[in-house]
Amino acid sequence: MNALVDALDDKERRTLARLGLAALLALAVFLVLLTRVRGGLEKERLESARLRNSSVRAAQARDEAKADWRRWEEANRDLEELRTGYFYNSEEGGQTLRLDLQQIFAMAGTTITDLNYGYTDMEKEQVRKTVVSFTYAGTYAGLKRLLACLEAFPKFLVIDKVDFPKVGSDGGRLSAKFTLAAYYGI
Repeated sequence: MNALVDALDDKERRTLARLGLAALLALAVFLVLLTRVRGGLEKERLESARLRNSSVRAAQARDEAKADWRRWEEANRDLEELRTGYFYNSEEGGQTLRLDLQQIFAMAGTTITDLNYGYTDMEKEQVRKTVVSFTYAGTYAGLKRLLACLEAFPKFLVIDKVDFPKVGSDGGRLSAKFTLAAYYGI
């Protein structure tokens, strides 16, 4: 190898030295760029993982929001069903309630003529409440039938209060003062 180097003149040796130096410099630049690119790739990989996790969280949040929306729509349908099926229609007035009470009394086999009505607006609940008071006079079996008819009736008729001023002892007639509440959707 020394003989080969001795065979070269000075100009060729300088050219070879410059080429070797340029090769070393190119190798150094390549190594520096390789480490920088490798570090950049690691940063990009971490950023990609972070964005992937963010995308998964966003998809989960979207799915939860869709599920919440479906629950709210179902609740809205339930409320609409309550308004149409269980509340009285405020536009029809109290006539429907009066007819329903007559129907309930007929199904129970009793006649009640003295009905007192009171009205209350419950603005927070968006409901109008009508209170109906009456006195039942009859047997225990008739009272049970009346309560069963009230319970089975599809509209919201709630028994607010029951007083028993006369308890028909010894199989006699009993007396009960009822206060019913009917609700109108606003």
